[in-house]
Amino acid sequence: MGSIVALLGFSFGITMTSGGVLEPVQTALRSWVIEIDEETVTLDLLLRVNPWLLVLVCVAAGGWWLLRSPAGGYQRGWSWARTGVVIGVIATLAWPISTLTGREYGLSVTEPIRTISEFLFTGDADQISWAGFMWLGIIPGAYWAARSHGEFAWRAPGAQRILQALGGGVLMGVGAGIAGGCNIGHGLTGVPLFGLSSLTATLSIVLGVWAGAYMLFGGVAFERRVRGAQRA
Repeated sequence: MGSIVALLGFSFGITMTSGGVLEPVQTALRSWVIEIDEETVTLDLLLRVNPWLLVLVCVAAGGWWLLRSPAGGYQRGWSWARTGVVIGVIATLAWPISTLTGREYGLSVTEPIRTISEFLFTGDADQISWAGFMWLGIIPGAYWAARSHGEFAWRAPGAQRILQALGGGVLMGVGAGIAGGCNIGHGLTGVPLFGLSSLTATLSIVLGVWAGAYMLFGGVAFERRVRGAQRA
């Protein structure tokens, strides 16, 4: 239930930022654009190197990290290696499949939530795209994954956690609206293209999550949770 409340807050935050009261803030912050030769800056363009060279470096670094990481999965889920391969294949196939519908973009969560919200508020069916159906598939997919690993259960947190979930969801929506994407759109679509905006957004998300977890759980408790997840 806390996740459902957070999702509603996420939708409210995006709606306020894209076409709502916070749209002027979004427009002002997005007006700062860095370009090289009238092209949006990417890491390979900034460094003046072949992008495939960066791909090789990332593959080597990622492979080294996987070899040194624990082999077990989180709780009773898949291993890191299996998860990474499957997500990588899905993220790759998303490009040509989405292009077949006239949408030239990869995986995204922020965009479909925004368009679905606009469809529900306005009734404009043109707002629904391939990404909207992809997002709707996340719900039964997550349900099936939880059931197959014996982790599905209805959970109802207390009033304080509900308010935290709502507030956090709104902040996530506002941040994703201003940044033009979330950890999926930036991390799985923008970062592989070496977009500086996606690299900046993804790094900021990581730092924000760590800071929020530290504030919520405290230093000692947070370190115990990290060690427990690593052992799992």
